[in-house]
Amino acid sequence: MRGIAQIASSDTHPLIVPRIRKYLTEDLDLSDQRLGAWIRRWMGPGLEAMEAHLAAGPGTGRFCHGDRPGLADLCLVPQVVGSRMFGCPMEPYPTAMRIFETCMALDAFADAHPTKQPDFPADA
Repeated sequence: MRGIAQIASSDTHPLIVPRIRKYLTEDLDLSDQRLGAWIRRWMGPGLEAMEAHLAAGPGTGRFCHGDRPGLADLCLVPQVVGSRMFGCPMEPYPTAMRIFETCMALDAFADAHPTKQPDFPADA
């Protein structure tokens, strides 16, 4: 469970936070198209690693570990949300997507979705 959480929170998610995207577009003058390609390039390996752990993990249940949401689920959900937001193909990650959908069926996850937040930018 900690390994799955670390893949998202330490490896891939830091690459797509607004501060990093702003640096890439404003300081390095990366176009939106190239920014999207850069993000998809780094989100894919993170999702692949998470999927491999989840698909083969003996503890994987309805959620990342067992039948109750935990730390790994709290990290998986934003990974999927961000990946979708930047057009990553999600078909290669059926276990991760099944768990994501299970999480999103819970009010706590659904209500926390970035698009439901008052400060979510309209142009994102």
